[in-house]
Amino acid sequence: MLITRKAIVLPLVAAAIAISSPLALAKKGGGGKLDIEVREWNVTLREQTLPAGDIDVKVKNSGKEIHELVFIKLDTDLASGRLPTDRDGAIDEKKMNFGTIVQEFEGLDPGKKVKETVNLKPGRYAILCNMVEQEDSGKVEAHYSQGMHSLLTVE
Repeated sequence: MLITRKAIVLPLVAAAIAISSPLALAKKGGGGKLDIEVREWNVTLREQTLPAGDIDVKVKNSGKEIHELVFIKLDTDLASGRLPTDRDGAIDEKKMNFGTIVQEFEGLDPGKKVKETVNLKPGRYAILCNMVEQEDSGKVEAHYSQGMHSLLTVE
C-alpha cells in the first residue's frame, strides 16, 4: 500500500482545525462571552444561554445612575423578577434561601465599562441590580423592584 504525504498531512490539518474551532472549545468547557448593558430600569443580556465554564463578561452602564450587578445561582424555578424581597423592595442578600451569590460588579458609574472572567457552572442565574436609594423626595427606589433583572441559563 502506497501512502502519500497528502494522505497523512490533510487529515492532520483537518483534525487541528476541528480541535481549535469555537464549537470544539465550547464542548470542552470553554464557556463563552456575555455582554450586559444596564440602564434605568433594565438589565439586557446579549446572550440568554451559554455553555458552562469561564465566561468573559463585559458590562456597560448606559444609564444615568450608579448601578451594580449581582449574579445569583438559583436553587429555585422562580422567575428572576419573582424573587422574595424585603420591605424596601430589594433582595436581602444575607437571608437568601433561593440561591447563592457567585459574582458581584459594584460601583458601575454612568458610562463605566467593566470586563472580567467569571466561572459559571450549569444552572439558572438571576442577574440583577440590587441597589436601593432614597430620592430627594424621600421615595425609596429599589432597582431590582423597578425591573433591573434578567435570567441567564448556563448549560
